Amino acid sequence: MSLLATLSRFDHRRPWFGVARTVLASGQIVLLAFTDPRALLVPVGDQPAAPYCDGVKAISAYCIGGDVLAPSTRHVIMLIVLVVVASGFLPRATGIVHAWVTFSIAGSIALPDGGELAAKVVTLLLIPMCLTDDRWWHWTRPRSSLSPSARGVAYAALWAVRLQVAGIYLHSGVGKFASADWLSGTAEYYVLRDNMFGAAGWVRDVGVAVMSVPSLAFAVAWGSIVLEITVGVIILCGTDRLRRVALAAVIVFHVGIIVTIGLWTFALVMIGSVAVACLPATPRGSGPHLIPAVRAALRRRLKSDRGAPARSGTPETVPDADEGAGGIHSPHRAVVPEQGRR
Repeated sequence: MSLLATLSRFDHRRPWFGVARTVLASGQIVLLAFTDPRALLVPVGDQPAAPYCDGVKAISAYCIGGDVLAPSTRHVIMLIVLVVVASGFLPRATGIVHAWVTFSIAGSIALPDGGELAAKVVTLLLIPMCLTDDRWWHWTRPRSSLSPSARGVAYAALWAVRLQVAGIYLHSGVGKFASADWLSGTAEYYVLRDNMFGAAGWVRDVGVAVMSVPSLAFAVAWGSIVLEITVGVIILCGTDRLRRVALAAVIVFHVGIIVTIGLWTFALVMIGSVAVACLPATPRGSGPHLIPAVRAALRRRLKSDRGAPARSGTPETVPDADEGAGGIHSPHRAVVPEQGRR
């Protein structure tokens, strides 16, 4: 399908987009809801105590207003904002606020992980898509079609997200070739046994037992590499159907990370980011943007039917009485009024 044909049908205002935004915000909700604010702002190494407010970070939610609000209060406010974002209310406004809160977390806490950094970029790239979403609730269908300029802006933003997310997975997959543990297939064995980031309880016991089998450890390690590279390639070059398969694989992959080493925030952020990147460019069968056109066609059909003249009294051709009776068939057709036939 050509670019113009794709743009003529593209409309991101679908439940898929809403679910992706909700999952993305949920990753940060988990971080703020289940982490003590003091743990996020504790000094690390030779660094001063967080929050960090130098340079552009001065606009962070942790920094605006100085000492007027305590960090714990700001923490709660950001949590409430993220809950509103996840609810789907007014995407046009909450998209900007979501990017600001994400920037604040990634830039001002003491030790952000890969999930916070990825979310900071993805939510920023989502702003054009949110600004062109005029719905009150991102779970509902739109009542009007997008303008051509809005389609172009949103579609360009979608591809910006795809490039970013694909880059993350390709960098992660290719980067593992520089690690001897990944190449030898023993990386997962050591990760599960790590005292700080590894698995715990019965999950650790089961995981270590499974990873103690060399063939299984090798398969898991190289399976991760292949999966990450494949997902990156599919996001950039695949069809909508292949992207759905890639999204399903990513969900399984990151749920496994949650179960084994408990990286909830990172996993939810990446699932939400991949869900946005895998948003189908064209609807399956029909889409929200087709609804106005269908309704208009139905209205025109109904009006034409109501405005058609009545048929009563108009002549109608009927077969000759001799036809079908075994007699000689007449070459002419009998013409009688419809009222006379009754």
